[in-house]
Amino acid sequence: MKLRRERGGGYRIHLEPWQKNLLANLIPQLRDLLIDGSSDMLRRLYPTAHPGDVEADAAYQELVHDQLLATRLDALDVVESQLEATHLDEEQLGQWLQAINSIRLVVGTRLDVSEDDNPFDVADDDADRDLWIIYHLLTEMLATVVDALSG
Repeated sequence: MKLRRERGGGYRIHLEPWQKNLLANLIPQLRDLLIDGSSDMLRRLYPTAHPGDVEADAAYQELVHDQLLATRLDALDVVESQLEATHLDEEQLGQWLQAINSIRLVVGTRLDVSEDDNPFDVADDDADRDLWIIYHLLTEMLATVVDALSG
């Protein structure tokens, strides 16, 4: 993924075909997980706000869950509809940030990623090797978006 801020506003974006395919395959999977809502892999998308108080946390989750879900689904829709785009405005790029981060969090949850993990240290025979590669690629894409937005 290449992103460059344009003088007239917005961002020029270029995705390699394999990056488009990766996102095109992962977006519907995350959408299905979000709509179903029962997967433990979503726990990093809806973190506990009140870890010591089950009732307060349940009330908080009830208050914000539907809005968070709608925002995430909207972001996935924007990215999915913009996979062939060459120009994004700042709001669209912000939605790319949210969508890529959401996918990355779910993949990281599936891998049980911790700060000590290094995706480059995965053995060739690791059953999750491909997923670690995807996690690393999503991390790079996310960093590219953050750099573009902050640059």
